Amino acid sequence: MKKLLFTASWVILLAMSLFIAVASIGSTSTAYFGQEDTLSAGVTLEEIRAAGGEEAVKAFRGRRATAATWALGWALMAIGLILVPYRTGHRWAWWTLLISVIVSQLSSVARYMLIGTVSGAGTSGIILGIALLGLMAGVPRMFSKGEAET
Repeated sequence: MKKLLFTASWVILLAMSLFIAVASIGSTSTAYFGQEDTLSAGVTLEEIRAAGGEEAVKAFRGRRATAATWALGWALMAIGLILVPYRTGHRWAWWTLLISVIVSQLSSVARYMLIGTVSGAGTSGIILGIALLGLMAGVPRMFSKGEAET
């Protein structure tokens, strides 16, 4: 059962990380080349341009590019961690993934309390939930005596 759970663990984490990588590439492409881009609040680039000019549109696209490329960087690093040290049972890889997901996604979910919007928080909640599911499935192998390396 431990082996099956651990396989499910790294497959879930890998699939989530691959999805984040692909979505990040799509978001980066939208930031750089997209003619149509809409905030989740329903505001279009044309409305941003009308309210704040071309510099406001560039700032919006720049923020999207920054967020997307950081997400891509995290996803690529997670993929590397999952495929090698995590799959070979290195406990530090489990802790690294846990800390990186909790800190980043809880910081993102905090947008409601800190800036008064829930726009985009659902994605962070989903990522956090999937990552925790994947990591918890790995607990029996990672934290059994003699199973994983420290």
